[in-house]
Amino acid sequence: MSKVLRVIDPFFVMEIGDTFTLSEDGKKYISQHNEEFHTAKDDGDLNSTYNSTFEISLKWAKQLIEDGYLEEVEETDKSTPFVNVFDEIDTLIDKYQTELNNLPNTMAKAPECLKVEKTTVLSNLLSVLNHLKSLRK
Repeated sequence: MSKVLRVIDPFFVMEIGDTFTLSEDGKKYISQHNEEFHTAKDDGDLNSTYNSTFEISLKWAKQLIEDGYLEEVEETDKSTPFVNVFDEIDTLIDKYQTELNNLPNTMAKAPECLKVEKTTVLSNLLSVLNHLKSLRK
């Protein structure tokens, strides 16, 4: 199994996107979460700290992967290739435009309110991407 596992379906206190990392001894996966809050008020400072550690065995990790709660995260080469932002914008414009064009077919049985919502979201995404594309000099 990979060194990092990502939550794809919430379970216990874990949310989508949280990760587990293989321990140094390779016997368990660990997810740590740390938050701090500080604010100054006229009548004194307010501080709080939240720390949590969630550990699972390798056997349980495998079971959670099989059950669809976790996925293995592929290790990538740290020297990622350069990606031109404008090429990525063009790719996303094509993707979202195709999705918008196929909407009547893909959502034929969906309620009208969902069709309107998805049309609005896709149209707004396309507007933003086209604006960003127009900034190319």
